[in-house]
This record gives sequence, C-alpha cells and structure tokens, in this order.
Amino acid sequence: MKRLIVLSLILVVVLAACGGGEQGEAAGGKLVVENVMGNLSLPMPNGAVYMTITNGTGSDDALIDAAVPGCGTVELHEMVMVDDVMEMRQMEGNRIPIPAGETVTLQRGGLHVMCIGKTSDFTVGQSVPITLTFENAGTMEVTAIVTDPGEMSPEMEMGEGD
Repeated sequence: MKRLIVLSLILVVVLAACGGGEQGEAAGGKLVVENVMGNLSLPMPNGAVYMTITNGTGSDDALIDAAVPGCGTVELHEMVMVDDVMEMRQMEGNRIPIPAGETVTLQRGGLHVMCIGKTSDFTVGQSVPITLTFENAGTMEVTAIVTDPGEMSPEMEMGEGD
C-alpha cells in the first residue's frame, strides 16, 4: 500500500512538472507584449502597429495574426533593403518568429503589424484594442495607444505609412 501511495505521489509530481504549457507559459515563463503603439493617425489609407514581444518561455513561438478594429486588412510585414531601396513586404506565411528566451521588437523600418485600408479615423492618444494570435500561446488582448508619428523614437522614423 505504501508503494502505491509513493508511486501515486511521484506520478502527480511528474504530471505537474509537465503541465503549464498553455497560454504562453512554459518552464515558468510567459510571453509578454509591451510598448504597443500605433502609427494610425495620418490621413493615409494605411497605418502600422509596433510593440515589443518577449518570449520568456522555453518554447519557440510566432505571431501569426492580429486583428485591429478600423482596419480593413491586417498583415504582418517587414521592411528590407533591396538594391539600396527600402521595401515593405508581408512576412512569409504571415508569421513573425518569436524564439524562446528572446525579445522581438516591431518598429518602424523593421517588423510591424500593417493596417491596410483603414475603415475608421484614429486620433492621437486614442486607445485601440488589438487581438494578437500566437502559434503556441494562443490569443492575447493588448491595447495600442495611437501616437503622433513625430513623437516616435528616432530609430522608428523610417518609411511612410508603415
């Protein structure tokens, strides 16, 4: 009888150690999204959302989708230099990798969430709910603050409408 109790306790401990991998948690870590801001107030049909994503889990993840109210279409984009010209393009598979233990910054002139065909007017200071979908962590609700493009940090001053 003692053996059965000891084996049961060991099984419970092992199962508890294997759990916790849902909703962005693994190995005691979390997927954290911070500094969410939107370049959405310009009188242009497109805009962009930027953020910092830290993967504190022990598993690679990826941002695979985003929903932004007031945007006709939302895609995950990057800016790249091609023959000395900066080009914007959709990420392959509409997927931004977030490696385990690393931080990925979405910013002007680099990775970003692209709002194509704005269906709403956005104003500086407005809070906009964003639904992010991750490959492993699932969906996460965050809030972007619409920022005056002139107030963005210098490293975020590349490109127009992104």
